[in-house]
Amino acid sequence: MNFSKFRNSGRIQKILLTIILINFVFTFSFSQTTPTTTPTGGTTQKEKENTDNTPKQQTPVNKNNAAAVPTGINTEPKVNRVPGVDINTTRTAGLTQGEIRAITKEDSIRMAKEAELAEDLRKSSIRKRIFGYTLFSNVKFDPNATLNIPTPNNYVLGANDKLVLDIYGYSQYTQDVTVNPDGYVTLYKAGLVKVSGLTIEEAEAKIKNAFSKIFLGLKGTDGFPQNTFLKISLASVRAIKVNITGEVIAPGTYTVTSLTSVLNALYACGGPNEIGSYRNIKIIRGNRVISTLDLYDIIVKGHSKDNVLLRDQDIIQVPPFVSRVAAEGNLKRKGLFEVLPTESLEQTLNFAGGFDQYAYTDRIKVYRNTTKERKILDIENRNFKSFLIQSGDSVVVEKLLDRFENLVSIEGAVFRPGEYSLDSNQDLLSLIKNAEGLRGDALSGRIIIIRTNEDLSVGNLSVSLDNIKTGKSPNLELKREDRIIIPSIFDLTEVSTVRIQGAINNPDAEAGVEIPYIKNMTIEDVIVRVGGLTEAASLSRIEVVRRKRNVDPTQANAQVADIFEFNINADFSVEAKLSNFTLLPFDEIFVRTSPNYEKQTYVTLQGEVIYPGIYGIKNKDEKISNLIERAGGLTAIAYTSGATLLRKVQLSDYEIQQRQELIEDIATIAPMTDTAPTAQIKEESIGIDLEKIMKNPNSIDDIILRDGDVISIPKRLQTVRIQGEVLYPTTVKFLPGFKFIDYISKSGGYTRRSLKNKSFVLYPNGSIDRTRRFLFVNIYPKIEPGSEIIIPAKSQNAQQQLSQLSTLVTTISSTLATIVTIVGILQLSKR
Repeated sequence: MNFSKFRNSGRIQKILLTIILINFVFTFSFSQTTPTTTPTGGTTQKEKENTDNTPKQQTPVNKNNAAAVPTGINTEPKVNRVPGVDINTTRTAGLTQGEIRAITKEDSIRMAKEAELAEDLRKSSIRKRIFGYTLFSNVKFDPNATLNIPTPNNYVLGANDKLVLDIYGYSQYTQDVTVNPDGYVTLYKAGLVKVSGLTIEEAEAKIKNAFSKIFLGLKGTDGFPQNTFLKISLASVRAIKVNITGEVIAPGTYTVTSLTSVLNALYACGGPNEIGSYRNIKIIRGNRVISTLDLYDIIVKGHSKDNVLLRDQDIIQVPPFVSRVAAEGNLKRKGLFEVLPTESLEQTLNFAGGFDQYAYTDRIKVYRNTTKERKILDIENRNFKSFLIQSGDSVVVEKLLDRFENLVSIEGAVFRPGEYSLDSNQDLLSLIKNAEGLRGDALSGRIIIIRTNEDLSVGNLSVSLDNIKTGKSPNLELKREDRIIIPSIFDLTEVSTVRIQGAINNPDAEAGVEIPYIKNMTIEDVIVRVGGLTEAASLSRIEVVRRKRNVDPTQANAQVADIFEFNINADFSVEAKLSNFTLLPFDEIFVRTSPNYEKQTYVTLQGEVIYPGIYGIKNKDEKISNLIERAGGLTAIAYTSGATLLRKVQLSDYEIQQRQELIEDIATIAPMTDTAPTAQIKEESIGIDLEKIMKNPNSIDDIILRDGDVISIPKRLQTVRIQGEVLYPTTVKFLPGFKFIDYISKSGGYTRRSLKNKSFVLYPNGSIDRTRRFLFVNIYPKIEPGSEIIIPAKSQNAQQQLSQLSTLVTTISSTLATIVTIVGILQLSKR
C-alpha cells in the first residue's frame, strides 16, 4: 500500500493533534479535582496563613474543667488535632519570636479575663442567695428621697437650705430666705438669725422671737393677745455628700439630698456585697457612731428607728458579716441568713418566714462545722428557742411523711365507703355503723382486713361479721392504716348476659346485642329491650341456643347445646304452648330473615333505547333482553357491538395491586390525569354481545341482571383511536376493509421502542383482543368502529443498559487501537 499520499495530507496530523489535546484536557481536569495531601504532623501553606492571620474575635471554648468563655474573649486558634503531635508546637510552627510572645501575652490576658469572669459569677451566685439582696437588686423598688413631702419637724437646717416664712393673721407677710454658708438667714427688718444646726421647730421659735419685735402680734401679752402667727416650711433642700465604705457593691462618695436616709444611700451604692453585713451597718458622724442600722428590721418589720436622715460628710460603714447560716428545705424563704451571736434557731426560722405547709416541724437537722470535721445535730421542737446558731450552720427542714397517723379505710358493699378517722372508729362495728351500714348484697360472712404491721409488712385478716354480731367472736380493734374490704355477692359471680342477633331493629344487629340477664326474663322481654324486629324478620323461625352445663367428656357425640325453636306473633308474643318459656344466663337468640323477603333492586339503562332510565328488577332471573323489551326496544341508530355492561365487583388485594401496576404502565405510554389508588369496590366493564342477545333472547349470551348494573348502548361509532408507541397518536375515521396495519400507517407507523407483538385492541363494549404470533408472523386483531389500538413500549432494565454501554466502550477502544496502529505504520514508513 502506498502511504505517501497520507503523508502529504494533513488529515492524520489533525487526528493525532486532536487525540493529544483531549488527553491533555482530561489529565489537567483530573489533577485539578484531586485533593492535595499533607504528611502527618505537617502544616500546609494555607493552614500556615490561617494561623498567622488568626482573628482577635473567636468562638468561645467550653472545656470540662473550665468555665464557658463568652463571645468576645480570645481563644486558641483552631488547628488539626493530629495524634502524637504537640499542639503548642504545631501552633507556633513557622512563627517569629515576636509573634510567639504576642500569642503568649494574648493567652495570659485571656486567662486573666476568664478567671475574673469566673470569680464574678461565683460572687453573683452567692449574693442571690443572701436574704435581703432582692431589696437592692429589684429595679421596681425606688427608695430615693422624695422632695414633695411635708417638712419633717426633726429636719436639721444647713447651708443652702431655702425656707419660706409665712406670717398670717392680723399682720401678713411672706419672705423667701436661704441659709448662707455661715448658717445665717437675713430677716426683713429683723437682721441676721443663725439657724444652721437647728431643727425646723427650733429655727421657727428663734425666727419668731426675732420677728416679734417687728410684728407685735406674734407674742401675746396680758394686754394684747396673740393675733399674728408664723409658719416656716422648707422650699428646697440642699445637696450633701456622704461616704459609703466597707463591703458594698460600689463604695465611694455620693452626692445626695439632705432628705436622704441611710436606706436611700445604700440603694444608690448597690447594697452590701457577698460578705457585707446586713445587721451591723454603722452611721459615723463627727468621728463617732451615732446609729447602727439592722436591715432585717426594715425587711421583716417594715420600719427601723435607726434609718436616720443623713447629713453632710456622714460616713456609712458596712463591715463584713460575723455569722451567717444556710436554711433549706420546707421553709417559706430559703437562702443565707445573717444571725447575731445571741440569736436562737427560732429567730432564724422567723427570718426564713417560718415553715411551709408540708414541713416536718417536730425535729430540725442542723449541720455544723467543727474545728476538725462536720457533725449533725437533731433539734427538737421544744429546744428551738434555746438552741444558739453558729456561723456556718446549715438548717434543713424536711418534708412530712406521706402517711396518716389515724387513718382507716373501708370499701366494698357499704353505703359510704372511704377514709375515716381511727380516733372515732376504733373497732370494726363502729366503722361499719359510721359508713351507714352494709348494703343488701354484702357478704358479711367473710370480711377482709388488710393490715400494715410495724415493720411495714402487709398482713391479711378474715373475720365473720355475723359471728361478731352474735357474740361468738370478739369485736375487732382497728389499727392505723387498716383497710377493710366487704365483698359483694355480685363481685363473686360471673356477669350473666343474654345475646340476640339477626333481623332485629338495632344498629348492632349483625354483630349481636348483649343485655344483662335478669331472672325470669323471656324472649318477648329481650325483643322489646333491643328495639323490636325488622320487616324482614321471619316470625316462624326464632331459635334459642342454650349451653349444656354437664356434658359427658367420654362420648364423642355428646350434646353440647340445647336448641329451642319458636313461632312468634305480630305482638311479639310466643306461641301458646311455649308461653311460659324463660331464659337462662348466656342464652343466645337468633331471629332469622324471611326467605321470601328482598329489598328492591335497580338497574340503569342508558343510550339508544326507546325509554332509557332506572328500572326495578322484576324477577330474580331477569336478563338483558327482558329489560330492553320493557324499555321499548332499541332505536334505529343503536350500535349493538358497542354496548357495555358496568357491574360493581369486590376486588381482592391482589387484583387491586395488579390494576394499579397496569394503570402505571399505561401512564408511561399515554399520560393520564387520574392515577389515584384503585378502590376496593370497582365498576368493571363486562363484555357483552348485544347483537347475539337480541337475536337469541334467554340464550347463554344473555346475562342475568344484578342490583346496580348499568347498561350503556351508544350510537353508531365511526372512529378508531391509535395510542402508544406510534409516531403520531391520533384518532381516524373507521373505514371498512382497513386492517390493523392500515390504521398504524395512518398514525405515522411504529417507533424504535414499539413492542409490536404485544399490541392489543380495546373494543367499545369493554372487551380486549391481543396480537398473536404464528411462527414469525404477527396476527393482529380485527378492528371495529369505536375501537382503540394501543402499542406498548419496550422496557430496558439495568443489565441491558450496561450491555449497551459496554458495547460502546468496546467500539471506542477498537477505534483508538486502529488509530494507534496507523500512527505506528506511518512512523515506520518515515524511516
